Amino acid sequence: MTTFNITSAARAAGVGRASVWRAIKSGRLSATTNERGERVIDLAELLRVFGPLKSDGQPETLASAQDEQAETLSSGAGAVPAVMLIETLREQLDDARGREQALIAERDRLLTMLEGEQAARRELEIKLLPAPAPKLTPPSHRRAWLLLILLVAALAFAGWRWRDAIRATVAALMN
Repeated sequence: MTTFNITSAARAAGVGRASVWRAIKSGRLSATTNERGERVIDLAELLRVFGPLKSDGQPETLASAQDEQAETLSSGAGAVPAVMLIETLREQLDDARGREQALIAERDRLLTMLEGEQAARRELEIKLLPAPAPKLTPPSHRRAWLLLILLVAALAFAGWRWRDAIRATVAALMN
C-alpha cells in the first residue's frame, strides 16, 4: 500500500505539517512506523481525513491531475491500483449507507413505540382522573313556596280542628 511520510502527506493533502501532526495526536489520523523507523501515513487514511489529494500548487489540466493521482495510487511497492481503491471506497460507502438506513428504521420503530406508550399513558391518566363534580343548581323558589303554603294549610286545619280546645285553654289561663 502507498504510504507517505509526514512532509509528503502534508504536501499531498494541501495542509501544513503541523495540521498532520495535530490530526495524529488527536487520533483523527492513524500513523504507523515503517521498517526504517519513520512515521508513515497510509493513503487511505490520508484520503479519509483530508479528502481528495491536492495538487502541489502548479496549474494543471484536469486530465493531467487525474493521471498524476492514478500514478500516485499505483506507485511504490505493494501499491493498490486506483480502480481497486475506488471500488473499495464505494463498497465502504454502500455499507455506511446501509447502516444509516438500518439506524433510521430503528429510530422510526422506537419513535412509534414511544408514541404508543405515550397514548396509553394519556388514556390511563384520563381514566384515573376524578370525575368532574356535578354542577350545583340554585334551589328552586317554587319548592320553598310550596312548602310554606303546605305549612300554613296544616296550621289552619289544625287551628280549625282544635279551635274549641284552644279557646277553652286560653279562657282558663285568663281566669
